[in-house]
Formats: sequence, structure tokens, C-alpha cells
Amino acid sequence: MSLTYCEKFGFDDNKIAERLQWLELSVADHATAQQLQQDIIQPHAEAIVATFYQWLPTLEEAQTLLVDDELVARLKQTQSRYLLSLGIVFDQADYFESRLRVGQAHVWVGLSLSLYQCAYRYLGDLILQHIDYRHHDARKLTTFVYKIIALDMSLAIETYHLTHVRTLEESLDRSQRQQKSLRMDAATDSLTGLANRKTIIDELERALQQPPQAHHPVVAIMADIDHFKTVNDTHGHLVGDKVLIEVSNRIRSALRNFDEVGRYGGEEFLLVLNGANLTTSKNVAERIREHVSSQPVNLQGLEIQASISLGVAAARPGETADSVLARADRALYAAKAAGRNCVIIADA
Repeated sequence: MSLTYCEKFGFDDNKIAERLQWLELSVADHATAQQLQQDIIQPHAEAIVATFYQWLPTLEEAQTLLVDDELVARLKQTQSRYLLSLGIVFDQADYFESRLRVGQAHVWVGLSLSLYQCAYRYLGDLILQHIDYRHHDARKLTTFVYKIIALDMSLAIETYHLTHVRTLEESLDRSQRQQKSLRMDAATDSLTGLANRKTIIDELERALQQPPQAHHPVVAIMADIDHFKTVNDTHGHLVGDKVLIEVSNRIRSALRNFDEVGRYGGEEFLLVLNGANLTTSKNVAERIREHVSSQPVNLQGLEIQASISLGVAAARPGETADSVLARADRALYAAKAAGRNCVIIADA
């Protein structure tokens, strides 16, 4: 269920009463509103609207809105209805609802707030021109016109302001989401959804710059899918891509929540374990190996047995990312030389 304009712009009974108090509009003004309608507006509404629409096209900004006779005719009808309801039950939610709706409509059509305010001022003057100032109620009627026009203007300004604020907030939110998406795209491998090479190396460098934890160094694990070239050569690169995706998912599922993994290149992966000793790191690596090789990759009836080799290196105090990566890489190649589908720990 959609919100009313009063609900959307926060006009509950308390806020309505507050706005009326600001303008010193009270129950006693209902009689003046009726008199204004009976003596001034109803007899002269047609003339007021006609004069208003003779003046409006003289404004350059308004000319762009008054594009055809049919539209002008509709606007005149709307203006007449507005005049014939001016001030009637002004202290009711329905009155506030209708005025907020009018303001919102003008926001949607692109009428500037400054032109809107000038138009209100001119409309008020047209109403005042029909008051007979020899009449004993002239001052009371004039004061009421100023108050009720001020009320309607304040509600219009409310819609303009809040609508533009919300539009800006939505635009900012969209911009932030787009920036976040762009950052994610820039940091993510498009095939596997893992961190890309630059991102995972940056993660390793950040980890190495943190104060060292006793007996819990930063650990780098290099991992490589065994015989992946054979998969590509035998089944094609599309199948190879699907194997890469499935292996990536299995690696991710074997990690702890705070471990990081990225695609280092081709069928090779880099994992960064922060705050893990060598025993824990080897257990993580073995769990990855088991997850990858536990069952074949099933691709619509085509089963491909995958396995992975891993080299584990714990960073030494003050060691650079390049150095620890080189040691993890040598351990990986030792795992390949040892028959693949195994874990080798680099020399400490």
C-alpha cells in the first residue's frame, strides 16, 4: 500500500497543528474562509484564472511549459479547482494532502521553485484585487489571504525541498553502489569471482606490513591445478573454464572465513593465511587438496578428475612479498615433482 503525501512528507496531526500555529491560523478562521469563497473567489474565479494565464506566458521559463492549448485548458481547470478549495477545512489532513500533491506535481513537470513562489504571489494579488476595501471585513479577508497563501506556499516548498533531497540521496546512493561495483570489478577475477592477481598480492603485502604475531606468521600458499593443460587440449577451453570455476569454489569452501584467496594466473592460485602457524597452514592446504580431488568435476555427464598441488611458505620476519612468493612457488614445484596432488612445506 502506497503512502499518502502527508505520510511521505511527515505531516501527522502534530506537525499539521504546528504549521497552523506558525501562521496563526485557527478554528476562528473557518468563517473567514467561507466568506472569502462566497464573496470573492466563487464570483470571480473565472476572471482570476483568465488574468493569471494572461500573465503567466509573459515569463520566459513558463513559456516552455505551456506547450499547447489542450494543456493550458487542463491547467486552467486545475487552477479553478484550486481556487474553489482555497482555505476550505484548511486544518484537515485532506487539505494538506491536496496541497502537497499540487507541489509534488509541479516538481515532476520541472517548474522551478522560484517561479512557483512568484506565481503564488501574483495569484494572491489577483484575489486581493477583488476585495472591496470599503467593507468592514476587508482587513480580516486580506490577512486570511496572506496566511492561507503562505500555508500553501510552505507546503509546496516542503515538497520541493524534500523531493530534491531524496533525489540527491538516491543519486548519491546509486553513485556509491556504482563505485563499489567498479571497485569490485577492478579487484575481482571475472571468470572465478576470486580476487585477481593484483588484489591478492596487495593483500599479502598488507598482511606482511602488520605487526608480527608470535608463532603465528603470515603464510602464503601457491596452488596449481594438476594436468590442466591436458584438460584444455582434450576438452577445449570452455570446459577448462568450468573446471577452473568449480575448483575455485572448492578451494573457497575449504578456507577459514578470514583467509584470502585469489587467482594468481591461469590455473594457479595464491592463498594468504594471516595468524596461522605452519601446522594449521598445512592442515588448511591438505583440506583444500582433499576438497578438490574428493570427487570428479561433473559437467553435464562429462566427468573430469581434478587434483591440485600446493606449496606452503611461512613469511620470515621482515621478508618481502616477492621473497615469500618465490619460496612458496619453489615448494609448489617440489610438489609437482613429487607426483602432484600433494602439499610441500618450504624451508623455514
